[in-house]
Amino acid sequence: MATVVPDTACSQEEAREFMRKVPHFTPKEQRFLDRLYQGTGIEERHSVIADFVRPREEFSFFSRDPSLLPEPSPADRNNLFITEARSLAIRAVSDLLQDLSWLDPSSITHLITVTCTGFSAPGFDYQVVQALNLSPTILRHNIAFMGCYAAFPALRLARTICQALPRARVLIVDVELCSLHVQFRPDPDRLVANAIFADGAAAALVSGDRRDDGSPRFRLDSFASRILPESAGAMSWSLGERAFDMTLSAYVPQLIREHLGELLEESLAEGGLSPGEISLWAIHPGGKAILGKVQEALGLDEQALEDSSRVLARYGNMSSATIFFVLRSMADRPCAGPVFAAAFGPGLTIETACLERVGS
Repeated sequence: MATVVPDTACSQEEAREFMRKVPHFTPKEQRFLDRLYQGTGIEERHSVIADFVRPREEFSFFSRDPSLLPEPSPADRNNLFITEARSLAIRAVSDLLQDLSWLDPSSITHLITVTCTGFSAPGFDYQVVQALNLSPTILRHNIAFMGCYAAFPALRLARTICQALPRARVLIVDVELCSLHVQFRPDPDRLVANAIFADGAAAALVSGDRRDDGSPRFRLDSFASRILPESAGAMSWSLGERAFDMTLSAYVPQLIREHLGELLEESLAEGGLSPGEISLWAIHPGGKAILGKVQEALGLDEQALEDSSRVLARYGNMSSATIFFVLRSMADRPCAGPVFAAAFGPGLTIETACLERVGS
């Protein structure tokens, strides 16, 4: 797999300084922002919007008016998504193909794209095919608007395709540009989203080909999914007047804590594993509080979630693309054995997977 981020890097302090430019925040709201940004566990994020690290007089996306109004329209945000998602998707796939030098791109049979932060038709799936000379007969699927757990349905679909068609080669391309939806309303849900979400993309190849070229990879063993009872209002993602709007209940970390342990046992039982046999834990770093509750629920020490914590610190929450960054972090260091992966998103839904880290 390959992971990429936009060129604009923004430290968490720079992001906080950007929000200080919003003139209509009250002193109480400014104090809340100070506490919020200091407690995220994030050091740096990346964005397709360079304004976050520019003086207001040089803004090209947000208004240069001292009021920062009007805010960009949904069309403004989506138009930038169309341009930048294409660029990041092509970069991610190009990096992947460079790593897989043995692979003939025209032999890729299926393409699955994943995003919840913008849309168009034709989308970046079409643009990847055209730019990288993939087969015009490639079969395309789109996992759209499912949120932070969407990489799991994509991996599950890819595995199902490969089980049904042993010669299939399935390319997954996941692009999330969350920073496009930064807004200046002072409601807590929006302020939290502004403080943790970021941009990133990933590409991965899923195949039944057991080629042993020594490169690190993961075997997909089993998947599980659960919609938590009476939790529809805990997290949502929808089109608002100015951008996509998120609702994010403060109870989300506790809901995950209450249900993840049971789902872990069910997931592992399907693969004939016990929690003690898990070598690696690939948990979507939705936020510092979520990782803390996962640690409590599964009885893990801090070191068990070091890959997730490292990704959160270096990149922030890139929605569904983030889990690929966690797996990439594991692939970049010498480790092996069973992996339990999990992510959480609107619904409230928990998606899990059991994998095996193989290769050097």
